This record gives sequence, structure tokens and C-alpha cells, in this order.
Amino acid sequence: MSYTEEERIKAKRRALYILAQRDHSAKELYDKLIKNYPPELCELTVEIMKDFGYLDEEKYSKKLYRYYMNKGWGKSRIRFELKRRGLSEGLIALCEEEYDNEDYIEEIISLINKKYINKLDFSDYGSVQRVTAALARRGFSYDDIKTAMRRVREECDDENDDYEFYE
Repeated sequence: MSYTEEERIKAKRRALYILAQRDHSAKELYDKLIKNYPPELCELTVEIMKDFGYLDEEKYSKKLYRYYMNKGWGKSRIRFELKRRGLSEGLIALCEEEYDNEDYIEEIISLINKKYINKLDFSDYGSVQRVTAALARRGFSYDDIKTAMRRVREECDDENDDYEFYE
């Protein structure tokens, strides 16, 4: 279908306005445009935004991935959110490659020390399970949680040993 020059200009202006607010994926931009314009015009406008470099999904996915990592989210939850935003498996995999497993373990340790250390009692199985479940809901893998919990427990044991030594 053919669109008038005026319709194309309006769609492009709307897309530029949306992208000026924040970065978006192609799917997000399309979903916003479809509210006011026909599907073919929306697709055309999204392609134009890509061609001119106003829509860079690789940059957007890396920025978003880092944001969610800093927010304390685990790999599976981040993956789900990026998919929900319409980013491809390839881009998600590219982001995951940039952050090795150690980044997640350090993130979990930091989160435990910041948010859960007062609720964590290693002699109480229920306490450990509650903290483990909370971390799993954030999207961290069980193996990463287990490794991080082991390190935190070792740190706590070391601190307790030092404390007893000085008594």
C-alpha cells in the first residue's frame, strides 16, 4: 500500500520523538507506532530508523543487560526481560558472553552482604533456603547461588575464627 508523503513524515516524526525519550528495540518502537499508524507504515518507519542509525539494538541490549545486572538480576531473569522487549537470541547471547560466570557470583555475594546477611543463619536450614529462594527469584542459577553462599559462609567462618582468637 502506498502512503502519502505527509503520513510518512508524521510517522517518522513520531518515531524520532519516541526515540528521543530513550532507546528502544525495533519491537518496542513498532508497538508504540502501531497505536496510530497502519502496520506497513510502522514497519517501514522502523526500517528507516535502523537505516539512519537511530535504532541500534546491539547497543540497546548491552546497555539494558548491564542495567539489569546492576539492579541485582540474574541471568535467566535478564534473558526473559530482553526477550520480552523483542531482542533476538543472538543479541542476548552476545550480552551473556561479555559477562562470565564470576561476575554473577560476585554480584550474588554483594547482594547477600547488602540485603540478606542479617536474615542468613547458616546453622538454620530454613534461613538458607529462604535466601536461596529469594536469589533464585531474582534469576540467578542454583549453582551460582551455591558457590556464592559457600564463599559467604567461609567469610563468616573466618570472621568468627578471628573474633574467637582475640577473646
